[in-house]
Amino acid sequence: MLRARVPALVLLALAAACSRGSTTSPEPAAAASATGAPRTSLGNVMVQVGRRFEIAGRAAGANRFDLAAFEVGEIEEMFEGDVPSAEMPKEGPTAHIPAMAKAFLDGNAPALRKAAAARDRAAFTAAFARAAAACNACHQASEKAFIQVPTEPGKAVPDLEPLPAASAAPR
Repeated sequence: MLRARVPALVLLALAAACSRGSTTSPEPAAAASATGAPRTSLGNVMVQVGRRFEIAGRAAGANRFDLAAFEVGEIEEMFEGDVPSAEMPKEGPTAHIPAMAKAFLDGNAPALRKAAAARDRAAFTAAFARAAAACNACHQASEKAFIQVPTEPGKAVPDLEPLPAASAAPR
């Protein structure tokens, strides 16, 4: 009878130990905003922006301009509220980000919205390419040039197309 209790007690003790909060977290804690609420990282906001940008491009390519316009509107909302309040990256330069984000909101987003509302695929494709170039310029200035936004609607964001194989270094 004692033997049956030992494994159960050991399992109970292990479960209790594993359920305790640790002093270190695998993910960095979000910084608190002025209201004390945790702030979302800019990286997490940009993942959402990238997904919506990809969907907008794919939607326009499929002549689903209502969906493209909706996604562009969501991007605008993120650039109005989420981007300015996001926690900036801890690595690389960041001072340029607010101005570049504002320029994107004031110039690129309206052009995308206008082209989607007009159901004009050529205008949307041109606005999409200019918006992607603005994104890539910000990534370059942030020392994150490896995050590339394709300039062609319908492609995955970020660009995950294979790069040419690097030549073998001489030994």
